[in-house]
Amino acid sequence: MPYHFREPAPKATAVPHPLTGVESGKQPCAVIAPGGARSVHAEIDNPLDLIAGHQLLAEDRMPAGRPLPYRLPEPAGCVCGHPLCPDTGPRAAATTRVFLVEPHPVARAGLRGVLGLVPGMTVVGSSGDTDRAMESVRRVRPDVLLLGGGARLADDLAAVVRLRGPEGHPGARVLLLRRAESTTEASRMLLAGASGCFPLDLPEEQIIGAVSLAAGGATVFLPAPPPAPVHAASLAGQAAEPPPQHCGLTEREREVLAQLARGLSNAEIGRELALAEATVKKHLTQAMRKTGQSDRLRAALYAHRHGLAG
Repeated sequence: MPYHFREPAPKATAVPHPLTGVESGKQPCAVIAPGGARSVHAEIDNPLDLIAGHQLLAEDRMPAGRPLPYRLPEPAGCVCGHPLCPDTGPRAAATTRVFLVEPHPVARAGLRGVLGLVPGMTVVGSSGDTDRAMESVRRVRPDVLLLGGGARLADDLAAVVRLRGPEGHPGARVLLLRRAESTTEASRMLLAGASGCFPLDLPEEQIIGAVSLAAGGATVFLPAPPPAPVHAASLAGQAAEPPPQHCGLTEREREVLAQLARGLSNAEIGRELALAEATVKKHLTQAMRKTGQSDRLRAALYAHRHGLAG
C-alpha cells in the first residue's frame, strides 16, 4: 500500500508582547497578520497604541495561581473592538475608545499606560499635534479625545472646534489636559464644545474616572475651578437680571438653555431633545430675548448662574 506523507502544518510563531514580554502563539491581526490588516490600521501612528488597542494581554482571563507566561488559547477572531478591524470575531462590548492628542511623548506614554489597562477602555491612537490627528480621528471615531494643553487656552479651544468639526469627529467628547483657572474659563471650554478638563498631575483613579464620566456624557472639571473675580458693576447687573421663573420661559426653552450651558451646538441640542435644528434655534432665540441675553455665551452663563445646567 502506498504511503502518503503530509507536510506538517507550519507552527505558529510565538510573538512576545512588546510591553510585557509574554509570548502568544496567536498572530494578532493588526500586528503581524498578512493581508490588509496593517493598512486598515494605518491611521494609528504609534505601534504601542496598536498593541494596547488589541488588548493582547487578557489578564482577566488568567487562571488563578498560574504564572504570568501562561495563557489560555485565544478565542477565534480579533476582539479588539476597533471600528475598522476587518476580523469577523466577536467584538468587545461597550468599549470606550480613547484617542490622545498630546505633544509630549512621555505624557502620551503615561496616559496610554494608565488607560490601556482599564477593562472596557482602549487607546485607539495618538498624535503629537492637531493637524496630524485630524484624519485619524475622522477614521477611528473615538468616544473620548484627550487634548494636551498648549501655551494658550484660545489655541486649545480652536483645536476643540476643529477636532469636533466635519473634518474630525463631531461625536467625540473632548477633555482638555489642563486646569480651568476660573469658572469663566470653564464656560469658554463648554461653549467651544469641550466636555471639561483635568491636569496630568491627578492620581490615576481620578484620570480614569474623568474619562469614564466624559464617555457617559457628563461634564468633568478636575479640580473644580475657582470663581472668577466679580466686580461691583457686574454684581449690580446680575442682581438686576430676572430669574428664569420670572421670564416666562417655556419648558422647552429651559431645556434648550440647559443644553447650551453644557457646551452643545444647535445640532447636538436637536439630537438630545429630538428637535429639528431650526426649532432649536427658534427656542434659543426666544429664551435669549426673554432673559435679556445678547449672545450664546451670555445665555450659557445665565443658565449656569441660575442653576439651569443641573
